[in-house]
Amino acid sequence: MDKHELISGILDAFTRAVSEALSEAGPEDIRLDWSLTPDPQDNAEAWTWWSGGLSTDPRANFFIGGPEGTWEKFGRSGSSENTQENAFALISRCFANAVEAQFGDRAAAQDSGPADAPSADWTRIAIEIRYPAGQWPNACCVLSSEFENALGGPVKIEPAIAAVPSRPVRMNSSDMLMHVQVPVSVSFGATQIRMKDLLNLTAGSVVELDRALHDNVEVRVNDRVIARGEVVAVDGHYGVRVLELVSGERP
Repeated sequence: MDKHELISGILDAFTRAVSEALSEAGPEDIRLDWSLTPDPQDNAEAWTWWSGGLSTDPRANFFIGGPEGTWEKFGRSGSSENTQENAFALISRCFANAVEAQFGDRAAAQDSGPADAPSADWTRIAIEIRYPAGQWPNACCVLSSEFENALGGPVKIEPAIAAVPSRPVRMNSSDMLMHVQVPVSVSFGATQIRMKDLLNLTAGSVVELDRALHDNVEVRVNDRVIARGEVVAVDGHYGVRVLELVSGERP
């Protein structure tokens, strides 16, 4: 399988999703086309970049970059007044759709958000963005080598014919623990109030917490703090981007 054939599925699905989303927002029909390009684009280091990945491998990364004008057009419609935030949300949603179309339930999309310019050694794809009256500044897609490997699909291993009856395989205790599910919660803050104030709470009451608006939230497992991070939006859901790992603090 050559490189064009290898990446065509994910690129076709992604560009189609972005085209449909931009055309639906109007006011004109937008079409994205992609082509392999061997060389980095001019000034690509200064572009704004977004990165997504696969749940199966943290090194399997998918980058989209472009000049400021392209991101402004990507984000011209959306719920936020911040056009770049709108643009990242659109790209993240379209990437998730493309991953689902490509991998099904074998992998899920991960939104890494803003990113540094990717390696010049990875596969680069030129993205042309056209509308009836002209063309936007080009964008660029970059695939890490691990992402390309994932596109090749899992290797199918045929079971060997056993010469003797097989024995049950025992899983050691450490392997068993790796499959145990634990509850994870996110704490936005805490406070203490008097019992009479608690009893007076009604719909619309506001309880002030001990954290400021932009403080990091705490990720807890079994009521122990294991990490701190910031709240992010992931395809219409809330998530937490981990910024710091800690050693398990009690509240």
